[in-house]
Amino acid sequence: MRAVLLLLAGVLGLRCAAPSPPRGAARAGSALSAVSSPAPTAKVLRVRVYADVDHRARSLHWERGVAGWLQRASGSVRGPLGVTFELESTRAWERRGSDGPLEPVLAALEEVDAGEDVDLVVGLVAAPATFSGAQHELGFARVLGRHCVLRGLGGELPVESRQRLEVAVLLHEWAHTLGAPHVRDGRGWMSPKYDAGQTGFDARTLALLGAGLRHLPGARVELEAQKAWARELRAAVEAMTGPAWEGPERDFLLEWTERVRASGVVLGPEGTPRSLAPLERQRLAEVIALEKAGRPDVAAEALEPLAVRHPQNERVQLLACYLAVHLTPGLDATRERCERAIARFPREPSLRMNVALLHLHAGRFDEARDSLVAARTNLEARADVEPAQWADLAALFLRAHCVTWAEETAARARGLAASEAVLEQAARLRRQVALPALSDGGTSVVEPAREGALVRAVSDVEALLHAGASGPARERIAALARAYPASPSVTLLQCELHLLQGRLGSARTACERVLAVREDAVQAHLLLAVLATNTRAHGRARKHLERVIALEPSRTEAWHLLAREYRGTRQLKTLQARYREQFARDLP
Repeated sequence: MRAVLLLLAGVLGLRCAAPSPPRGAARAGSALSAVSSPAPTAKVLRVRVYADVDHRARSLHWERGVAGWLQRASGSVRGPLGVTFELESTRAWERRGSDGPLEPVLAALEEVDAGEDVDLVVGLVAAPATFSGAQHELGFARVLGRHCVLRGLGGELPVESRQRLEVAVLLHEWAHTLGAPHVRDGRGWMSPKYDAGQTGFDARTLALLGAGLRHLPGARVELEAQKAWARELRAAVEAMTGPAWEGPERDFLLEWTERVRASGVVLGPEGTPRSLAPLERQRLAEVIALEKAGRPDVAAEALEPLAVRHPQNERVQLLACYLAVHLTPGLDATRERCERAIARFPREPSLRMNVALLHLHAGRFDEARDSLVAARTNLEARADVEPAQWADLAALFLRAHCVTWAEETAARARGLAASEAVLEQAARLRRQVALPALSDGGTSVVEPAREGALVRAVSDVEALLHAGASGPARERIAALARAYPASPSVTLLQCELHLLQGRLGSARTACERVLAVREDAVQAHLLLAVLATNTRAHGRARKHLERVIALEPSRTEAWHLLAREYRGTRQLKTLQARYREQFARDLP
């Protein structure tokens, strides 16, 4: 076994970091000058190193060797690239298990430490049970990432050979994080397999690494810097022609640079928007806690940096839209923010509901209705929806005066107090404006999409009538009669207009027509009671007023009119007792 290890050490023994230039170095230098003209400038890269439980158990005093290891690596790249690796810290990593592929180990390291305050995060795991010279067995890094994991090397190797191999493995994986692909000619550190003949990076890889060093770390978090890096990286990759560079890695780099060129957000190493780092996830949790504690203004301020850096993170953008809607609903910037979020996450119902709130706040009821219909479609497309979401949507439909849709949506969350409240309020609104339900059938039923406009028109015309503007009110009623023929809501307005004009017979006929369609039309009962009082039909007036109180006990004007009708009778005391029970005060 010892003989085998010695033979292996001879095969893997690498020349010193920067010995006398090998043959062909002059040609490599001229090739480099053709690809990368800028001279290297000194750059210090801060490195944080983690060691897992198995590595620490097998490598006593491992921290002492890390600084020397980085010094040796620095000596290999200081000349051609101007790079010096500086140890930021060494840390224990509480994970076990050294066998198996390294990619899941890398993902675990990324989860532990996002590394945004250093240039490279290295995770050390224990040496493999059997040694292999294959790159993916000794180390792993994500192309264009910030992390790499390296396996320890067996102590049986001679110290000098092991140290040289450690440098080669580290620089290979570090180069991947700057975008360097494998070079399949076997002569440089980017070969997929290590051997004693490797002497450094080839000229084109040096050009590519130089591009990364000029733009990082800013290019990982700033869009314009990333675009500039992508342009230079693409030029370097396009210069890598020939069988040594062909393969999926080169194709990936070209595709990534194209995505960056077309993207409006910073992309991560996989070509997708950057995910939240652990510290950012902690900040998001703090923002949510602030909002729940009733401090939405502080929450919005704390969230804004995350919202800017992660425009493609659905949870962040949903919360940013929600906070903006509740803090600054009148700003155009709030609507633009939420609409951008909808464009990115078109299937998210809460965004549509928040935009509907903005439209309602601005009085854009038709736009609010359309947003709510889209939100309903999104909810219906989901397999599992919380009942509270249906209740929230129902309340918004009601605020937009879409009574039927509010009732239908609330019925999906029966039993919730919020849903029952919507159903109760919808029933009151139907009684108030004499709006028939779909179940009533007949020609008087209004399409759900047109209900909101009718309900608002009824309210507007009643305001005109109460202000004494009978002329404009008459014109509006005529237009409504054409738009909503046979609608009892329009007939109710005609009843009130006739009453104000002193046309008592026409008013009575119109209100009775309303009750023929909706017997619970409370306003029609009240108007008929006024007519009956004016014509001294006291029995009829009392009947209509009692019906008003039964339907809407809060209508105090009905109580007052009824008290006048019961004046001088025994029923007055009974009415006064009922009023006291209803309102906890005496009837005036």
